[in-house]
Formats: sequence, C-alpha cells, structure tokens
Amino acid sequence: MAMLWALVSCSDAARTITRADVMVTVRAGAITAPDSVQPGWTSVHVEEANDTHIVVFFRLPATVTAAEVTAFVAALDTAPTTPHPGVAIGGSEIGARGDVLLHLTPGVYVIACVRRGGDGHRHASNGEFRLLRVRPYTTATSGDTVPPQAAHDVRMVDFAYVGPDDWTAGTQWLRIVNTGTQDHQLRLARLRDGASPRAWLAADNPDTLATTVAGMARVGPGEVAYLPVVLTRGTYIAYCLVGDVATHRPHVELGMLRIIEVP
Repeated sequence: MAMLWALVSCSDAARTITRADVMVTVRAGAITAPDSVQPGWTSVHVEEANDTHIVVFFRLPATVTAAEVTAFVAALDTAPTTPHPGVAIGGSEIGARGDVLLHLTPGVYVIACVRRGGDGHRHASNGEFRLLRVRPYTTATSGDTVPPQAAHDVRMVDFAYVGPDDWTAGTQWLRIVNTGTQDHQLRLARLRDGASPRAWLAADNPDTLATTVAGMARVGPGEVAYLPVVLTRGTYIAYCLVGDVATHRPHVELGMLRIIEVP
C-alpha cells in the first residue's frame, strides 16, 4: 500500500490520483469491499485473510439483474475466459503483495476470486464474490482522473507481449493494455540467481527457479490497467496462464512469454 501511494505522490500535480483506494479483503468463502465508489482511476488493494487468491474486477451492463449476476458467477466456474456479458478489467494476480490501478466507469461490477481450490472449482463459486456499484459522474466528478506516467508500456496480443526487452530498475508503473481478442494477464517472475529461462520452461515446478514479484489479473480486449512494480537487477519472465478460448491451453504454451532484462 505504501509503495502505491509513494508512486502516486511522486507524480506531478496534473497526474495526481485523487480517488480513494478500494480495499478488498478476501477470506475463505467471502469478499469484503465497499458497496459503491466514485468513478475514475482507482487504486485497488487486496488483503488475504487466508489461502491465496486471484481477485478480478468484472464490468457488467448497468441494467444487469440479480439473476444475471448469479448466472455470470456460475459461468465463471467453467468458462475458459470471461463469460458474456462480463468484461474483465484487471485485478490483483498475487493477492496482498500487489496493488493495481483500474479505470472504473459508472455501472455494475462483480469482484470475484477466480483461483481454483482443491475441489477444482473457482473460489467465486464458494461465495468469494461481491457486487460493486460505481456511482454516476456528478458535477464534482465530471472530470476524470489522469493515470500516472508509466515507465513502460506492455501491450498484450494473441499470444505475445509487445514492448521493450530491457526495463529500468526501481519503483515504477507499468501500463498494461490488451489489444488482443481474448483475455490476457501479466505474471512477472524474477529468475533466481543461476537459473535460466530454458530451465524455468522445462521445470515441473517453475516456482522453484523464480520468484513472482507482481501480477495483473485478467484484462479483457481493449482494456487498460496500471501495475506498480519494484524491479531489481536480474532476468524476469512475463507470462500468461489464461486459457485459450479454442484449445483451453494456457496462453504461455501458445507462446505468450517474454524474457525481460533489468540491467
């Protein structure tokens, strides 16, 4: 949390984010979050009471009914990607270790945990979801907030990350934009000293060779979100685990992986 606001406060006055944080607490079987928030660029912080979670914000039509919300959450459990009529706009891929900045427009959202439990079902199907209403613009909020200056743009396509191979060290923002036709995510892992990308790819458990440092949960086509990161020197791997609509294979198996150096 402190890192996120430090990044915000370092922006010039024209780029200061003025929206209050959305605090999301996830525990087994429940999500706690505000009932409503103002529109605009909004920082989201997730705290995990137990287990590990993947929290995603889904935008639904403003006219959605309670029955349609129930059907949407049920469809999340089996759909390889975001079911109609929802649009994923991002979220915390690695729980309390990561904050994100999302653009919330007026309307109805479902905050849901899409991580699968030992029973094979997504946590959302066991009650880990919550409805959020984003209030309409008013005279006081008619002018939208301005996002921060990003150190790097990361463009996600089907199936690759487009952007520079070398990133700068330090505390910074990544601008994540999905210009593909499917949902995509960004998981960013730093290889441990002595580990190689080839070994990471071949490992039965890649987590033994790398440390996940940040993550943006699934983002739908045309959506933009911001991820704060602290990067130290080393080799990083960006990859996507979202399932392909046609084959259901993780996108990383279809080539959605990029090696990034931080000199």
